[in-house]
Amino acid sequence: MADTASYTTIEELLTVRENESVHLECSRETVDRAVRFVHERYARRRCAFYVTTDRGFDRETVRSYLKLFARLAGNRVAPENAMAHFGLVPAARKQVKNLTPEQRALMNFARMSLFEPEVVFCERPLADVTPATRGLITAWMGEVVETGGILITAGEPLREALLMPGTAFYEEDGRLWEAKTAVSPDDPDNETTFAGDEVRIFKIPARTGITTLLFDPREVDFVESVNRQNFASVRGELYPVTMTLDELEAELERYGFFRCHRSYIVNVQKVAKVERFTRNSFNLTLADATQTQIPLAKGRAEAMRDRYGWR
Repeated sequence: MADTASYTTIEELLTVRENESVHLECSRETVDRAVRFVHERYARRRCAFYVTTDRGFDRETVRSYLKLFARLAGNRVAPENAMAHFGLVPAARKQVKNLTPEQRALMNFARMSLFEPEVVFCERPLADVTPATRGLITAWMGEVVETGGILITAGEPLREALLMPGTAFYEEDGRLWEAKTAVSPDDPDNETTFAGDEVRIFKIPARTGITTLLFDPREVDFVESVNRQNFASVRGELYPVTMTLDELEAELERYGFFRCHRSYIVNVQKVAKVERFTRNSFNLTLADATQTQIPLAKGRAEAMRDRYGWR
């Protein structure tokens, strides 16, 4: 088994992975260093940036703000088209200071799209958007990558980083580690088999304080592994579990769970839709209150279609 790739600094990572799309769960300091490095590294290329301090100009309207940046971009894209793509037409006359956080985020993505950028840097791209508009942003980011662009995101939780097209990394112990996506390095399509008539009772043990909770598998939406700790998601709450993902996978397959990613096991009954992010990038959207998105690793998409007869 090959060692997991890791880097001592963000500068080293972005140098070694130059011209690749990368996504980082990292500290504030690392985000700031990444912004500076991308500015310098890609100075000769058409870049667009969105960081959390980008709040626009309070007295401008959405339309006038985007018209200004359309002129700066050489009128590559009509501001009306950008507003339409990101659902901003109803807010076109609204002053920037009166926008909701979600509208402000969409305006910033519309601003970036005006430049038809070759390199995009975003800090926490999905932080302020709801499930209703999340698809507008992910679709645009997918288009950037599909047309040969580079997408770099930083500061988001690992779950969001894993949703992005490219390679996810997390910061731990002073290094940046690649988040592996293959379920098994030897045989990613290896399936556990069991007797169809076998009857077993299984509860998922989870901790809350000094209490051990025993969850029925039907209550669990998904299980995730984050920074070497495993959690079961139940009704929107995450509960630490002591079993490994391999142990849980072996027990939960008979209850309709599927190992969709190295770090995730999903209750397929809770999946509302499968979305293609790019040619080789997929997400699962759950039918919960927040329409949680779970990454579906490239090597697992075909296995999932075959198992459940989805075409």
